[in-house]
Amino acid sequence: MSKFRLRYAPSPTGFLHIGNTRTALMNYVFAKHFDGDFIVRIEDTDLERNVDGAIESQFENLNWMGIIPDESFLKPGLAKYGKYMQSQKFDRYKQLALELVEKGDAYKCFCTSEELTADYEKQTEQGIVATQYNKKCLSLSAQELADNDKTNKPFSIRFKVPLKSWNLNDMVRGDVIFYGKDLGDFVILKTNGIPTYNFAVVVDDFDMEITHVIRGEEHISNTPRQMMIFDAFGWTYPRFAHLTLIVDSTGKKLSKRSGNNLFFIEQYKKQGYLPQAIFNYIALLGWSPGVEQEIFTTDELIKIFDEKRFSKSPSTFDMVKMTWINSQYMKALSDGDYLNFVKPFIDQEQFNLIDKSEEWINQVLLLFKKEIDFGVQINEKIGLFFDNFEFNEITKEQLVQFENRLGLINIFEDKIRQLEEWNIENIKNIIKNSGTEAECKGKDLFMPIRIYASKTEHGPALADCIFLIGKDKILENIDFVKNQ
Repeated sequence: MSKFRLRYAPSPTGFLHIGNTRTALMNYVFAKHFDGDFIVRIEDTDLERNVDGAIESQFENLNWMGIIPDESFLKPGLAKYGKYMQSQKFDRYKQLALELVEKGDAYKCFCTSEELTADYEKQTEQGIVATQYNKKCLSLSAQELADNDKTNKPFSIRFKVPLKSWNLNDMVRGDVIFYGKDLGDFVILKTNGIPTYNFAVVVDDFDMEITHVIRGEEHISNTPRQMMIFDAFGWTYPRFAHLTLIVDSTGKKLSKRSGNNLFFIEQYKKQGYLPQAIFNYIALLGWSPGVEQEIFTTDELIKIFDEKRFSKSPSTFDMVKMTWINSQYMKALSDGDYLNFVKPFIDQEQFNLIDKSEEWINQVLLLFKKEIDFGVQINEKIGLFFDNFEFNEITKEQLVQFENRLGLINIFEDKIRQLEEWNIENIKNIIKNSGTEAECKGKDLFMPIRIYASKTEHGPALADCIFLIGKDKILENIDFVKNQ
């Protein structure tokens, strides 16, 4: 059996998002499971729509997620595989398109855009929904062809669709039958010499010896056109798998307009999601591991991959589930890795770290290791350790519910003032002894002390908070809250 070769072929008209990440990931995992090659090539023939920086973004984010190509224009394979950017293969496409003309499988079309538009409108007025080219240029005489060529009249090249059927044995959907009568003769080379998608992709897949094509279901209508081009050249089809849609919570195709969901991988990166968590979650969109386990390393996913477990139903992108998986990865980080990961997400315009020691910063951040789901969330947590944290009305209302709060806090404040050795164990003892003297326990003890000490009813372990806020600031906070 020949080596498996799979490809991800983005166009530089946009950036890496959930949908095309799933395509890249499935091709990558499939290839690696079978010790095959994963290729990234660039379909950049739509020159007017190409976006600056899109190619660089694709590679940067794929590499960040660990989806590393074995071959690309940055790392070409054997010379026989050709170029890895379609814009560098225009001569190859033109040569092969003219070959099909010579063989009688394609023909030159001299129809102008105005003529094509007029014919389209005529068919539409007649109630024809699936409009097709009227094949006007298929029946041109040799003299008409010669006259057009003599005057250098612009032409496209159209593929002559055989009136037969094609059976696609899809790895996801099983047998799907297409009929040539439903498909009009389509353009394979435009008047400007640029190939259309359905032609270029077949040439590229043949040149690169692609064995399997895994892509989204929106491409399934392209497949019969590609199969007939493979047939015209006598080339073998790759195996096809058309993955089901990824939908949002409303059942519509996931897009950048899908509610508040983050859509582009770069957005997740900036929010502080871990690449291995994103990889893990997206791998489960449209594919099942066959076990109840949900957290997998990349190596585990590659090892257990089974192409027979692609789903036949649309996959719902669940932001809550995605965030939960990320939180599990966050919790599993070592303390050192967690600190290295989360520090760059601190908003230093909001929180002044200049006069803070590295040890103090580390201790504060570690308090929230089990609480935050993604990196930037740290900014919602650490405010109580900085002067810019506000005492709000909700907290004030919480405090007044405790009738014995002033007696308790006076005892606590006095003990804090007298404390000489500032450490967590001594602070714990002060909290306990204050409760005994004030005859308070449970929430009646901890909540008033927390609010007076930190100006908020929320936070991690109370003694840790008090220790890190510092003695002077604790006394300042108590005085502030008393005067509200």
